Amino acid sequence: MSYKYELEKGSRKNFCPACKQKTFVRYVDTESGVYIADEVGRCDREIKCSYHLKPGEYFLSGENLSLKRLLSNDQRKRIIKVPDEKPVYVPDVLFTGSLQYYEENIFFRYLVQLLGNDKAEELCTWYCVGTSKHWQGACVFWYVDHFGRVTRGKVMQYDQTGHRVKGCTNSVHSLMKLGKLPGLHLYGLHLVRLDNTLPVAIVESEKSAILAAGYLKGFLWMATGSLSTLTAERLEPLQGREIILFPDGGAFEKWQEKAESLSRTVNIRCSDVLEQSLTDQQREAGYDIGDLVVDALRPKGSGANGTHQESHICS
Repeated sequence: MSYKYELEKGSRKNFCPACKQKTFVRYVDTESGVYIADEVGRCDREIKCSYHLKPGEYFLSGENLSLKRLLSNDQRKRIIKVPDEKPVYVPDVLFTGSLQYYEENIFFRYLVQLLGNDKAEELCTWYCVGTSKHWQGACVFWYVDHFGRVTRGKVMQYDQTGHRVKGCTNSVHSLMKLGKLPGLHLYGLHLVRLDNTLPVAIVESEKSAILAAGYLKGFLWMATGSLSTLTAERLEPLQGREIILFPDGGAFEKWQEKAESLSRTVNIRCSDVLEQSLTDQQREAGYDIGDLVVDALRPKGSGANGTHQESHICS
């Protein structure tokens, strides 16, 4: 099923009515492209703000009783659900065609600086990192499920220091007008086919999962994208595995609550190792595993061949 109103796709952000930051994505009518109201949408600051007003809540609230009366029964139903078209997987030619041109890929070059060329190539192969022409030097994080199907691609632009460029995030489905997105799943989920014994470590961002995989052994590193996408349904392919969550700094309590709610269906726990190792300043800045990996690599120097000593972060 799809919705008459969906969160606007693309990189456009508005000011959040709650936290006043430009991190707010509004709901849009999928047929007309018209916004609902200024306050109807979701703030991307999921931990620090968590504001989310859904269309159904807005239309059916007491404040909008007069508008509610104007809606026909059919219109009310369409606010909730409408028949959905079939999901469209990424064409293989589009996926494989992007797995090259790494000399132009800023994110790849950043990995080379930290871990060396061979390790960077290995990680980009494992994690299906592509190159996009949408922005010069942009990368694509391809989401491949446990059946080997390419479900989506997240196009992102990084600068030379490995930081995301604000406003430069988009979806391959949106850019290529591919149609309906398949269901969400973890980034790196396809790796479960390579090893059926290692515990699964889950972080929030794709970049952090890749950096951790290049430095911290003994886990299959995956990324959830955001806490809201971490559900029992999306963890189903990991049944029987040990799952460990590594939240960003300052987010431990919310991730711990999520782990406790999911522990009834999967073997999952939330690690506080990162939280305990951070300074107050790092915690406030939302440091994650990836940041600590970078800090660990830079003082020692990764060298031309990417050699280094293991960290105690996950010990």
